[in-house]
Amino acid sequence: MKSSKILLIIAALVSASFASAADAAVSQKSKCDLKAEKAGKTCDHACCVAAAKDGKNCEKCGGTNVAAAKK
Repeated sequence: MKSSKILLIIAALVSASFASAADAAVSQKSKCDLKAEKAGKTCDHACCVAAAKDGKNCEKCGGTNVAAAKK
């Protein structure tokens, strides 16, 4: 009986980890970009400016980008 409960718990944890991994595929701005936006400005870090020119979020400062889907 205990082994079936343990297997059930492990299965629940595995399914929860897959659910959280699916949510992680969203691009997020870095903290410095969010702070600058809140002040009504844009971040003036060189890495953030270069990333913005490419239409991306600065990964060096903690932002994330979603990979382009292949067609």
